[in-house]
Amino acid sequence: MLADILVGWSFPAGMIGSLLIAAAAHEFYVMSRGAGASPFTLLGVIATVLAFNLPWVQMQFPLLMAVMGPWCHVGLLAALAIVAFIGVGLRFGKSTPNAVADVAVTIFGAFYVGVLASYVVSIHSVFNFGPKLVLFFVAVSKAADIGGYLTGKLIGRHKLSPTISPNKTIEGSAGGMVLSLIVAFLLTPLLPWALSLPWTIAFAVLVNVASQFGDLAESMLKRGCGVKDSAVILPKVCGALDLIDSILISAPVAFYLIAMKLATTQTG
Repeated sequence: MLADILVGWSFPAGMIGSLLIAAAAHEFYVMSRGAGASPFTLLGVIATVLAFNLPWVQMQFPLLMAVMGPWCHVGLLAALAIVAFIGVGLRFGKSTPNAVADVAVTIFGAFYVGVLASYVVSIHSVFNFGPKLVLFFVAVSKAADIGGYLTGKLIGRHKLSPTISPNKTIEGSAGGMVLSLIVAFLLTPLLPWALSLPWTIAFAVLVNVASQFGDLAESMLKRGCGVKDSAVILPKVCGALDLIDSILISAPVAFYLIAMKLATTQTG
């Protein structure tokens, strides 16, 4: 019941998730201006929110699934590309030396934030007991951040990637891995089927690695754009993109691990 209240795809949860994704996309587009791009921010934010909610829309409208199949996201990004190219052409009186970059960044933002985050909605919508699976995944993923931060502050000495993220340490990375494993085992009773020890370990390890890579990926993007803080609404506090960066990369990993687990359970 608690998991359903926390992450059930009710109207309030869907609105909160969409607002968070919209804020993260807006932060990405603002940040990209530091690299010289001029993306279509409003268009990109709308496409990002649509991409995020697309798995749920497909479940509610089976005809869309029948017509588009698994290519809905591709169709959405293709439409975004067409509109963005039209937008470049309509920028009257302005030179467009970065036209390719403007369109590319607009499309990439919708993919990076919207499509990747939509795997969280897929976990919720596609599988039985989806809310519990979302809670399980998010807890394991965020444990990587929390464990890494706390361990790095306490005993961090050796830099993990000084050129990308100087504050991250090898000790912090190891601490995040340990906490992800602990959380995975503690939350195992949430799930509707018995988990084998190898699968639980593999899930925690792979989701943790993907989460840490997601955090480093955002740091790399920020450095490439010449900014230290991606937050726009609450600078120097916590940005929406900072909040979900680890989830963006780890959500597809979690989705396919769960799908493979259920497939082997049903055929076994």
